[in-house]
Formats: sequence, structure tokens, C-alpha cells
Amino acid sequence: MKTIIAFLSVFVAANAFSQEAAKMVKKADSKLASYYIDPTGNVDRLWEAKTLIDQASPDESVANQFRTWSVVGRVYNAICALEGDSMLIAQQFGKRYPVKYPDAAIIAFEALLKAKQFSTKSHETKEALNAMAEASKSLNNYGLNAYEGGDFASAYKQFAAVVTADEMITAGGIKSVFPNEEDRQKQKYLAAACAVNAKMPDEAAPYLEELRAAKYNEPFVYEGLYQYYVLTDSAKSEGLLNEGRERFPNETSLLFTEINHFLKQGKLNVLVDKLKLAIEREPNNVSVYTTLGNVYDNLCQSAWDAGQMEFGYEHYANAEKYYLQAVAINEKDFNTQYSLGALYYNRAALISKEANKLSSNYTKEGTKKYNDLKAEMAIYFDKALPYFEKAESLEPKDKNTLIALKEIYAKKSEFDKSNAYKAKLEALGGE
Repeated sequence: MKTIIAFLSVFVAANAFSQEAAKMVKKADSKLASYYIDPTGNVDRLWEAKTLIDQASPDESVANQFRTWSVVGRVYNAICALEGDSMLIAQQFGKRYPVKYPDAAIIAFEALLKAKQFSTKSHETKEALNAMAEASKSLNNYGLNAYEGGDFASAYKQFAAVVTADEMITAGGIKSVFPNEEDRQKQKYLAAACAVNAKMPDEAAPYLEELRAAKYNEPFVYEGLYQYYVLTDSAKSEGLLNEGRERFPNETSLLFTEINHFLKQGKLNVLVDKLKLAIEREPNNVSVYTTLGNVYDNLCQSAWDAGQMEFGYEHYANAEKYYLQAVAINEKDFNTQYSLGALYYNRAALISKEANKLSSNYTKEGTKKYNDLKAEMAIYFDKALPYFEKAESLEPKDKNTLIALKEIYAKKSEFDKSNAYKAKLEALGGE
């Protein structure tokens, strides 16, 4: 008997709370209506409506009712409109408004999705869709604010919600939120770009594929698709890159994406012409000159390793040419200084190998050739030295630079300096 009484007590209490939730929804709706009569004078009514509906909407007794979610959507639409005015004023003064409710537009949109789901009458469906159209404007405002703040994930969510809202609105026979197809595509592009920047490739890919099929006039479509496929389908990613380059032959960003692609694949011969084209496009970009120098440098080492000495010397001369041009553009670029020093150092090391072959040849001719090679080796070490010293001044803790300087001074028999660099290496944790 006590168990039945206890059960009835719980049931009565739950039923009472359910009735209270329904009353809170109704009261929130009334407070919102009062706010709209005089938005300036009755702004407190909006916050009262928000408090009521936030408390009531999670209750199971009202959670599957159209009115509940219609009120949630309209309350948050009103909050968005209020903050939207502040955003516009801040933008006019070149400032960014610190949004108090960054998820307000998303909350409104998702609530109106539920309102439509639970609508049972045509006028309810129409009301939900019209409120959704209003939410779309706020979604764009909040999305832009998130984008400017670097929150690309939030920006994507809001821009993408506008696309979804528009699909539902137009399917319901209501006028699109976009004036034309071009604006609809632009919205998808914004959503995709934010998803790429937020490292959400799975979310970006469907939009990018749609835009590609529509031949949308933005090279980033191909860059984004390349990033999506490069980890899973190398052939497709390369095909998309080629397609993008054909559509946008003068687009530098795609050219550099292509260069990086072939660099990763080690297709050095393919890179030469592409890098020369990049230099034509950006004649003051030091990294392009250095990269081309690196390509020739690698080709040089490969030729020498294969015993193709003459080819190696040709590539060596080209590497030196582009490294020197890079230094002329920016002498404070560490990579260029280090690369040029390494080029001369490796040439000296190659000569040293040849000299070592003659170290036990004590004939007059052998001794002369040995001494000539040693003198030539010293010349290239001397050529490398100032570039490594400059590299050290730019990045004092780079171990490879310190090792090279230690070895060069040892070769020059300047052991005090060599030991000083040895001490620097030990201070950094060894060679």
C-alpha cells in the first residue's frame, strides 16, 4: 500500500511539473509578444521569455510539441536580431562585436527544424519555415563573426545551416533566401572554405564536388579537393590538380600546390619547369629560387652518386645560380644561406674523396694531383664558410650549421674555433 501511495505521489508531482512546463511555454510566448510591441522599452520581457523557454523546453511533456520549438526559435531569432544590430554598429567603426550568445542562430535554426517536424497543420509548417528564413540572415551574420574571429568550425556550421535551411524553405514553397543561383553557390563555397580551414575535409568535400560540377570560378575548389583526396587517392588528387591548373593556368596558389605535390613524390625533373614558371609569376619570392636551387642540388647529388660527373656539374652550376639569386633577394633567409653553404661543402667533400684515393700515391705526378685537389677542396670550404656563418647568425641553435662550421674549421686546422663549435653542440645536447 505504501508503495502504491509513493508511486502516486511521484506521478502527481511529475504531472504537476509537466503542467507547469506547458504553462511556462505559454508564458514565454506571451512575454515574447509583449517584447515585440515595444522592443526598446520591453527588452526585459525578451530575457524573461528566454529564461522560461530554456527551463521548459527540455521537459518530455512539451518536447514533442510544435509550439515549444516555435517559441524557442522565435525567442532566439529575437536575440539574434538584437545582437545583429550591435554587430553592424561595431562593423561601421571597424571593430568586432564581442557576441554574448554565439550559438543563438544555431539554436534558433535547430529549434525550428523541430518545430517543422512536430507541426500538424499547414499554417504551423509555414510559420516554422518563415521563422527559419529569418534565422538564415542571423546564421550568416554569426558565421561571418566567427570567421573573422578565426573560429572556422563554428563559421562552417552556421554557413552550412543556411544552405540546409534554404533547401527546406524552397521545398515548402517559400521564396529562397538567395536572390539567385550564384549567391547559393557562394554560400556553399563559404561553408566549404571554412570546413577546409577547420580541418574538416569530410564536411567540405560534398560542397566542393558540387561546385566543381557547376564549374564554380574559384581555384580553391581544386585545392580543397586535392587536400581531401591526397591522403586516400593519389591518382585522383593529381588528376584534380591537373584539372585545376588547366582551368586556372595563371593561379599561383595552384602552381605551388602542384610544386609541393611533386616535391613530396620526389619527381625532381618534373619540378624544374614548374619552378621556373613560378619564378616568372613571383620574381621576388625567395623561397621559389631556393626550392629550385634545392631541386638542382638534389639532381646534382644523384648524378654524382651514379658516376655521371658531367651531368652533376651542370646541375651544380644551376643550383649555385638560383641560390645566389635567392641571396640577392633576401640575404636574411636562413634556408638560402644554409643551402648555399651546403652546396659548396658537398663539393669540397666530393673533392676530398678524390684526394683520398691518391693519399698513398707517392709518385711525383700522384703527389702533385693530390696537392692540387687539397687546394681545390680548401677553396670550396672557404666558399662555404661565410654562408654557414651567416646561417648561424640567423638561427644560432641549428645543429647542422654548427656541425658544418666545426668540420670546416677542423679542416682548416683552426682547432680553437672548431672546439668552440663543438662546445656549442654539446650545450645543445650533442652533435
